[in-house]
Amino acid sequence: MTASLEWNDQLKLSLSDVDETIADVYTPAEPEMVAELSSFLADGHKLFMVTGGSLGRVRAGITDFIDPALRHKILVSHCSGAEVWGFTENGELREKPFYSIYEETFSPELKQLWRDKTQELLAEFGLRTHPVEPKIEFRKKYSDPLDIMFDDRGPQITLEVVNGVDLTDEQVAGFQREVPETHGSRDLRIPILERAEQIFEQAQVPVTPRLGGNFALDLAIKGVSKTTSIERVLKDPAVLSTIGLTADDLHHTSTLEVWGDKFSTIRGGTDRLMSKALPPQVRSIDFREENPAEFEEGYNVVVWDGDRHLHHGLLEYLQSRPRRNIS
Repeated sequence: MTASLEWNDQLKLSLSDVDETIADVYTPAEPEMVAELSSFLADGHKLFMVTGGSLGRVRAGITDFIDPALRHKILVSHCSGAEVWGFTENGELREKPFYSIYEETFSPELKQLWRDKTQELLAEFGLRTHPVEPKIEFRKKYSDPLDIMFDDRGPQITLEVVNGVDLTDEQVAGFQREVPETHGSRDLRIPILERAEQIFEQAQVPVTPRLGGNFALDLAIKGVSKTTSIERVLKDPAVLSTIGLTADDLHHTSTLEVWGDKFSTIRGGTDRLMSKALPPQVRSIDFREENPAEFEEGYNVVVWDGDRHLHHGLLEYLQSRPRRNIS
């Protein structure tokens, strides 16, 4: 089957999610994807990766595989918009981020209080933490919902509740805390999120718990999001200039495009926050087979209709692109 969605010939800057859009969760980008992204950049396009993941994950899994001579065409907003980083002309990570809400907002004492209160939350629910790894490997080792992956990313702390997003009645009966049905499933993240809100508010820690991905609970800095990071970059000529763009280059909505896989308003939908930062006419491509009825109205979100989906769907889309080899 040939996809009906055609390549956007006017595209200059792509704003893209990372996990399950460019690569599988906690997994490096596949060689074919690296090759297509490299060709995309070599042809004069720019890439702004906007992710709830860490900067380290993006570098080790994606940008480290891209030719250093092309990396200066890339921006990275990590930890749900807490910081934005770029690369030098030599492909090295810049010495400092363009901005860091984390460093601007959190004193050393507040950073430690955040960690202390997170440990209280984990203990209260009896959660057992393990290092992050691909979900397939994790599920080979652990099946109990209370076994989670824990990732302290600095500006964000993420709990990956891999086995707890669709609990059975038997599993729910084993918990001391109620796990209500939400959108047809019993998701352990919901009571954890609600309790986290209480703990952080009482301790006056400016952190907001949010559902992320298919099984993540992100403890993110209050007031930042994928929306705020994109808005901030697009309004800053100095940042745009580092990737060879000006505001005039992005005057027409067709020069921008969003790539993601989570736009449903009832299933986390963090990628729709990228769309909200842009004019509603900008096309957003959802590479997950989601129901358009669950999308927020007023935005140009379309579902990829090729043979493959998620990061393999984006690969299909990139492979449909005519090569221009613009320096």
